[in-house]
Amino acid sequence: MKRINIISKFTGLLFLISFVLLSCSEEPVGQTATNKTPPPPLTNVKVTPTYGGAYVTYSLPDEKDISYVKCEFTYNGKTRTVRSSIYKNYLEIDGLGEPEEIELKMYVVNHSEITSVVHIEKFVPLEAPMSFILHSFRIEPAYGGVTITWENPTMIMAGISFLAADDNGTLELKDIVFSSLPFGTKKMRGFNTNKRLFAMCISDKYENVSDTFKIEVTPLYEMELDKSKFKRVPLTADQLAVSAPPVKNLHDITNSNHDNRPIEKIWDGIGNAAGEESHYTIWHTWASGWSIPLYFTIDLGIESQLTRIVVYNRSGDNGDYLYPYAQHNLRRFEVWGTNELKNTTVNPQGYQISESPYWDNNDWQADWSLLADCEIIRPSGNSPGALSTPEDIDAHIAGFEFEFRQGVPKTRYLRFIVNETWARTAALHLSEISIFGDDR
Repeated sequence: MKRINIISKFTGLLFLISFVLLSCSEEPVGQTATNKTPPPPLTNVKVTPTYGGAYVTYSLPDEKDISYVKCEFTYNGKTRTVRSSIYKNYLEIDGLGEPEEIELKMYVVNHSEITSVVHIEKFVPLEAPMSFILHSFRIEPAYGGVTITWENPTMIMAGISFLAADDNGTLELKDIVFSSLPFGTKKMRGFNTNKRLFAMCISDKYENVSDTFKIEVTPLYEMELDKSKFKRVPLTADQLAVSAPPVKNLHDITNSNHDNRPIEKIWDGIGNAAGEESHYTIWHTWASGWSIPLYFTIDLGIESQLTRIVVYNRSGDNGDYLYPYAQHNLRRFEVWGTNELKNTTVNPQGYQISESPYWDNNDWQADWSLLADCEIIRPSGNSPGALSTPEDIDAHIAGFEFEFRQGVPKTRYLRFIVNETWARTAALHLSEISIFGDDR
């Protein structure tokens, strides 16, 4: 027993001594240094200028103790470092906003962080990607503002600032759009018909800022129609009835209304701000008994030379974005207009109604004008049900705008033909619509 205790105590003492020694040692962290001699430098270095940068190729030395290749350069007063692994024979420089001469200092670095002698190359980058965007801007007069288009052929992530002059001529920031899409369009609205200055400038992730593109444009006149004058027009071919069809009494019909969410919800001015809505701020129809295409008709309450429509699809309860580009939201639809309703009567509730087969087939189209054939395009191009990108959500919240064809008579009544929802259902839900025109 005593021998066992002595051995146990001796073993414990050795463990304690080892622990103290290990605790007091200053072993280096990371890979153990293998060589303090500088590695050989790069050879066969070739620099090919690119748009806003360069593509650099080289040959590595025949040496096993190499960790990576390091390239340093100074731009806009800041030193940047680009590293490349030993499994590549190239590195890329980007984010240069101006075509000025750049000096590259290139090193081979071993596992001990010892660098080779420097290899220096100089080059001038090609025109920066931001310049392509800046030079591609096109601005055209639009109703209540301007239409701006641009190209981004290198598809860099660019932040585009949109500015407009106030009534005193001072430029004010109106919006910033971040996009890497090859083509872009922006509508700036809400202006009177006075000529004013519009401007755009661009920034990138490297904090480069372009020159400012400026141009004076005179917007075209338009106004948003007063939604308090809007009224439902129940026609026999439209989605009708409080419950699922068939409709038994045309004198009591209303547009299809699922769970106390009637058509009037789409012109109550609620539910389209920042994509926020509650369960009862949308119009939701029944699916049972209906089939595509779906129809609904609206009385605008005033004659107007219509210019455009903005459609706000359902966003989701509590703004959780469950519904963009999904379910019963509109995807493809037509908008027709007329200033006179034929083959209708007025029911006791004061609504125009009709039992005429004129509305059950396409005879009515001979008396109406097609104002717009619309398709809601998802910026990302993702399929229905796929996760939405930030650009998708921004577009959804902003509303989908469609300009009406011009040269048609003044219009009071709009009829919608829904040819496809995002889930290809026979129901539809819609948050809000806004109609614009010239009522003078």
